[in-house]
Amino acid sequence: MQSSLRFTEAKSARPPFSFGTRRSALLAALACCAVAALGTQSPAPAAEETPQYGGTAIAALGAEPAVLNPDISVGVPDIFTGCILYDALVRFGEGFKIVPSLAKSWEIAPDSLTYTFHLETANWADGKPVTSADVKFSLLELSSKYGAKFNSPGRAIQDIDTPDPLTVIIRLSKPFGPFLFSLACEQNAAVLPAHVFRGTDVFKNPATLTAPIGNGPFQLAEWVRGDHLTFTRNPNYWMKGKPYLDRIIVKIMPDSAARILALQAGEVDFVDEYYFPLSAHMIFANDPRFELQEVSYPSNDLIILNTRRAPLDKPKVRQALLTALDRNFIHKNVFHDIGAPAVSAIDTRIKWANNPAVNYDKMYAYDPARAAKLLDEAGVRPGADGTRFAMRVSFDTGRPEYTSWAQAMQRYWQAVGIKVVLEGAERPVVLKRVYTDYDFDATLQNYTTSGDPALGISRIYATESIKQGQAFNNASGYSNPEIDELFSKGRDAASQDERAKYYFKIQELIASDLPTLTIHQQTEVDAASVRLRGMWKAANYQWWHEAWLRK
Repeated sequence: MQSSLRFTEAKSARPPFSFGTRRSALLAALACCAVAALGTQSPAPAAEETPQYGGTAIAALGAEPAVLNPDISVGVPDIFTGCILYDALVRFGEGFKIVPSLAKSWEIAPDSLTYTFHLETANWADGKPVTSADVKFSLLELSSKYGAKFNSPGRAIQDIDTPDPLTVIIRLSKPFGPFLFSLACEQNAAVLPAHVFRGTDVFKNPATLTAPIGNGPFQLAEWVRGDHLTFTRNPNYWMKGKPYLDRIIVKIMPDSAARILALQAGEVDFVDEYYFPLSAHMIFANDPRFELQEVSYPSNDLIILNTRRAPLDKPKVRQALLTALDRNFIHKNVFHDIGAPAVSAIDTRIKWANNPAVNYDKMYAYDPARAAKLLDEAGVRPGADGTRFAMRVSFDTGRPEYTSWAQAMQRYWQAVGIKVVLEGAERPVVLKRVYTDYDFDATLQNYTTSGDPALGISRIYATESIKQGQAFNNASGYSNPEIDELFSKGRDAASQDERAKYYFKIQELIASDLPTLTIHQQTEVDAASVRLRGMWKAANYQWWHEAWLRK
């Protein structure tokens, strides 16, 4: 029950971390300690172990969740905490295999238009049963309307029948290849309580903001703003014998170096990939007290340009901006040679959809002279002081590499006459500035591909994804009817080969228009103490119901 929830303000929140020599010195010192420790630590335990009950796991995030509703946000803190509180119909297993969750089984009709799900018997935290009506309400009234990742699958739903409390029949208007893939919690498809949200403003509902009523393995017990959230074991969880942990404490630690020091010192057990600095990769890879795990589907680091504003409304200006960047330098020195420079709007790791004929390395190789020429041709010439125009770049200082990335961009763009003003801030400030106020010229963001262009990439470019006030949609304002039609055809085509044809053409068009500059293919790495076991049975977000502490 939620009556025991405590919600308070921290007396003093940690200040956002300022990247620079202090961070470098701390990480260098940690590296020395890690090397010195080699040979003195016991090896990680064998894979086959018997889970133990009890204990408190401590996880670190770099920012506080804006909401506790995983269907209306794709922000990392929001999904991380939301999917501790709520389950969905399915979840991801190893290799992105779709495995049962609240749906214990399902059938798909031969024409791929009808999906029938059979539900587990489960209850909400307030004691009411989880029913097929909750699934219908969640998918139609929450996920489809407010979930950036569920936008495309939501449009494919024709109707949902609920013949009994434990049966859900979803009918599609046309085949949608990744539909089953779309029904996981981190895809904005958690099952939420209809009796709590129906007839309310979802964004102001207490269950979204401070008092969730979940069906997942843990319940929110305390939230000290700016410091931590405490989740306690759901004693009535539908999955018998789970979870193993008594509680999870999620500490809010904006300071990147502080997160690493805390993990080293044993003060936290887990750092999520989004907040684990790539510069620390080798430190922990060489220390047997810790385990690193590559997780998630491919994600990309982007420069989103506000095409509503001149001169960013000109494709030649956007081409010049990409040409002026030494992306290989950024890859090696900002992203520590982990991942790869991006060469197209669709990640090369989604092999079937990536067009090998589109290659930014060849089309927009680093060439300041050519960049200056493109700006001249666009009519953006330098003034008496050598400045062509000014740009404000907004970015999240909680993302470990982004300050260094912004500083590198500033140097490269200023070299061709563009005055760059860096506006780093904490995540909530950046999200409001970019997605609600459109008060930016360029912003650094990380978007997951969700493993399929229809789920994670179309939202960057499609006109229908221009949704002011909703984060991680089309913030650039770019609108191209041909692109819109191609994304629709690529989503709806029956076979992967047919879908690829439309995505190949999309990449050719975007490579010319460049409303968003895809800079880097990110490798996502979680870091944890070897004491924390059972976490990584999934390809994406962690299975906290399976997590346990070795005593």
